[in-house]
Amino acid sequence: MFLENIVQKGELLDCYGALLTVRQRECLELYYNENLTLAEIAEYFHISRQAVHDAMRHGEEQLENYEAALHVAAARLKRKKAAEEISLLLSDTAREEAAPLLKVLTD
Repeated sequence: MFLENIVQKGELLDCYGALLTVRQRECLELYYNENLTLAEIAEYFHISRQAVHDAMRHGEEQLENYEAALHVAAARLKRKKAAEEISLLLSDTAREEAAPLLKVLTD
C-alpha cells in the first residue's frame, strides 16, 4: 500500500508537476524521485523541515485536485494497461513491429 501510494504520487507529479509552484515541485521531486527525507530537503533549500512539509502537503493537494478534475493520470494508466494487454496478444514478430505504436500509447 505504501509503495503504491508513492508510485501514484510520482505519476501525478509527472502529469501535473509543471502546474505546481517551483518550490512545491522541487520538494516533491526530491522526496519521491530522489528519496530524500524532509530533513535533507530542508537542509538543501536552507529552510525549516516544517516549510518543506507544508510545501509538499499543499503540492500533493494540488496534484489530487488536478487529477480529480482532469483525470489525465488515470487515462494514462488505462492506455498503458491496454498496450500491455495488446502486446501479450501479439506474436513475437507482430509485437516487435507494433512496439513503436504501443510506445506512443504509453507516452
